[in-house]
Amino acid sequence: MTSRPLFYVVDGHAVAYRQFFGLQSNSRGFTTRSGEQTNATFGFTRVLLDILLKDKPHYLAVSFDKGLSGRDELYSDYKGTRDKMPEELASQIERIIELTQAFNIPILAMEGYEADDMIGTAAVQAEAQGVDTRVITGDRDLLQLLTSHVMVQLPKRGENDVVYDVQMFRDEWEIEPAQLIELKGLMGDSSDNIPGVKGVGQKTATNLLKQYGTIEGIYTHIDDVKGAMKQKLIDGEELAYLSRNLATIRKNLPVTLDLPACVAHDFDHDRVLELFRELEFRQFSDRLTGQTTPRESSSSKSDAKAEEVAEVVSEFAPPPTPVEADMQCVIVRDQATLDALVETLNAAKGIVFDVESTSVDQMAAILVGIALAVDDVTGYYIPVGHKKEAALFDMSTEVDQLPLDVVIDALRPSLTNPNIEKYAHNAAYDLVMMQRYGIDVTPITFDTMIAEWLLDPASKFLGLKAFANFRLDPPIIMTEIKELIGTGKKQITMAMVEVEQAAPYAAADGTVTYRAVTTLQKELSSQPELTELLHTLEMPLVPVIAAMERAGVVLDVDYLAELSESLDNQLKGLEQEIYGLSGGYGEFNINSPRQLNDVLFGKLGLSVEGLRKTTHGYSTDAATLDKLAEENAHPILTEILNYRELTKLKGTYVDALPKLINAETGRLHTSYNQTGTTTGRISSSDPNLQNIPIRTEVGREVRRSFITPPGTKLLSVDYSQIELRVLAHISGEETLLEAFAEGQDIHAATAAAVYGIPLEEVTYDQRSFAKRVNFGLIYGMGAFRLARDSNLTLSESRDFINTYFARLPRVQDYLESTKQAARLGPITTLFGRRREFHILRQAGDGKGNQVAIQGEERVAINMPIQGTAADIMKKAMIELYAALQESHLNAHMILQVHDELVLEVPEAELDETARLVVDVMEGAFKMRAPLRANAQVGTNWRDMEPV
Repeated sequence: MTSRPLFYVVDGHAVAYRQFFGLQSNSRGFTTRSGEQTNATFGFTRVLLDILLKDKPHYLAVSFDKGLSGRDELYSDYKGTRDKMPEELASQIERIIELTQAFNIPILAMEGYEADDMIGTAAVQAEAQGVDTRVITGDRDLLQLLTSHVMVQLPKRGENDVVYDVQMFRDEWEIEPAQLIELKGLMGDSSDNIPGVKGVGQKTATNLLKQYGTIEGIYTHIDDVKGAMKQKLIDGEELAYLSRNLATIRKNLPVTLDLPACVAHDFDHDRVLELFRELEFRQFSDRLTGQTTPRESSSSKSDAKAEEVAEVVSEFAPPPTPVEADMQCVIVRDQATLDALVETLNAAKGIVFDVESTSVDQMAAILVGIALAVDDVTGYYIPVGHKKEAALFDMSTEVDQLPLDVVIDALRPSLTNPNIEKYAHNAAYDLVMMQRYGIDVTPITFDTMIAEWLLDPASKFLGLKAFANFRLDPPIIMTEIKELIGTGKKQITMAMVEVEQAAPYAAADGTVTYRAVTTLQKELSSQPELTELLHTLEMPLVPVIAAMERAGVVLDVDYLAELSESLDNQLKGLEQEIYGLSGGYGEFNINSPRQLNDVLFGKLGLSVEGLRKTTHGYSTDAATLDKLAEENAHPILTEILNYRELTKLKGTYVDALPKLINAETGRLHTSYNQTGTTTGRISSSDPNLQNIPIRTEVGREVRRSFITPPGTKLLSVDYSQIELRVLAHISGEETLLEAFAEGQDIHAATAAAVYGIPLEEVTYDQRSFAKRVNFGLIYGMGAFRLARDSNLTLSESRDFINTYFARLPRVQDYLESTKQAARLGPITTLFGRRREFHILRQAGDGKGNQVAIQGEERVAINMPIQGTAADIMKKAMIELYAALQESHLNAHMILQVHDELVLEVPEAELDETARLVVDVMEGAFKMRAPLRANAQVGTNWRDMEPV
């Protein structure tokens, strides 16, 4: 190709199809709040942005089909075997066209003609005007257009797109691009239902064309063709010419390419951004404006963790609208201004509070400034920890700001006034920070991140900046933290940012949060159950979580060091075993997917049938190796899985946890997130203490390192089979209810009911199998999964589940009614927590992507059960926190893991505390299947004994 101007032509329908099936909508990630499916639109937009912002072509157009160019008249069955366009894709084509037009990209389409013919005609005319063409498509038929001035870009499974030129085509196909139509004439094309000559495959057709050039050449020399192939060609001559005609892209449509109209530059940025907001394409909005957006939380504490979506800033990106345009910022740096602010705060109905700090770790961060707002116009910023660069490591300061103790003393009365409501975004972080510096902010009545999450548990706009841009009306583009502190090696902390720069940023956090409060309160007003959930469960939980985060847990560092050394030795032994099982391959990097491919599928020759292709060969992820191991493909697989498990646990916990101990407290502090799941469960991070496996020996050894100070012990209290109790309550299944009421072993009772035998005759295997089914059904397990996880055939699994439902019919009624209810509206927990299932709503009668539909059905079945269990745990935590404060006991909660609470308790108070915790947890919610809690005590989290 020459260096002439380049004309990009996107094959609209082909690319839309590719994106639709490549980004199958199996999660809320490709569905808007209103339920609009967007996977194809998202993928298509990404393609356009990549072209515009990365490739920056001279000219750009998109072509769409508007007919069959008369091919259906030549052959009535042309494309007759193609499935009708999925409704979920058809509904997105108009959106794709709308976005294309908003980008000011011309659409090449002509009534009655296929896009291929428009593209072929455009490429010829572009070449005549001294312009080269690149066709972006998923249709290999377009390779026939290849010339010295036309390239074709095609996807390649598991790899980046491949850009074909003439030589690449020759190397792969062994013919010339122009001969592709001759090839299709002979062998046909099943995707377009082009018949070809019966009995002629690609290899035969290629050899004939290499010898004779064209179909005419073959029939001119038909007597030279040997054997049965000669008769096949004679019988199929008419179809050969017809098929070639059908496969030939027209290059002479009666249209004129207006290249100046295809210049890729100006477009309506406001309209595009408006569409992005409507479609909830947050990262594309960021790319267009040259910004990045944080995933969660509101200020520098979370912005520092912002995901880098794109670094590209081009002539397409207009300067972002400054948030300060209609907001005021007051910097509080003298006593008179502070006094005036205190008067304002004391007279306020509600106060937004937010902190600026040096770290996302709330227990290690240094307070830099405090932002406050009492309305949505004026924000106040009080700098307390800004430093000159030279004074960064000096406690003295040269910055014009009030002393920290003066500020804290002045703010404490209003921020602890029980008659003034307090608002925040991700309040737990700000509360911990303020508590560390002497102000226990109360009452915190509204957290905008939690409120947004309650309205939509799968919201993509939990971060304040994303919320402001996509959920506020009118939208607000807020300044990004990286504009203040930079990124990478040159990144600084907020302490080093000039006050004059930090103040508008921080003050805007306050005023925008106030606007968010107003917006969200209005939306919640029409949903009283969610409003009650916010004020009776989620907001009261904030100080409980803050207390747990501040408490932390003691680690046995010496024990972890010994465990690390032991794991090192085990890993070295596993390495040698793996090398020995590699069939003589020798030593290799077990963590390298490419080298693992060489060993497993090369040296050992394991079957690759059904395996997913990747850039390094075939997938070697855990699911793949598990499947191969189950099939007894080779003993090396089990050892590799063991090696991976030990490596992960060693790196994630054994070696990592000691480095996370807080230097000031000497304890490990995790961060709890109320909005981290769609079910309502609390999640933890930095470190994630909820993922330590309890069923593996190494996981239990990690728990052994969690200890208590002298004179105290750990008290662990967990709910017994809480999710099955919730299922029994919701379904009203008498067998389960009776078993729970009588204190029976629920799994043995289930087995007895299913097998039709007395409880005392249930065997260990029968109980284990019933247990698997009991828990599996909660997560939507079907017969196929049961067969995969057991020794039963698929038929036997179906029979067992059918018998199970026959003996426990109300469980089946619950499963089916829940799936149907999810198609009609939101599913709720017993506490009123709700979630929409947009894929099921759209599917309605069950048509559509069955994988996605079945996936959402499983989630819908589980949501009321797991969500209610999570709500019960939260209620128990709130009530226990209050009970401990009111009592003379000195115990405090330090960990929450799924259905378990862990407390640090003085030894002298163990019995009384255990009784209190059990009573509170069992009384947290009344159900027909009564809640039961089990208490255990120990000197470490592994070695626990019943109280």
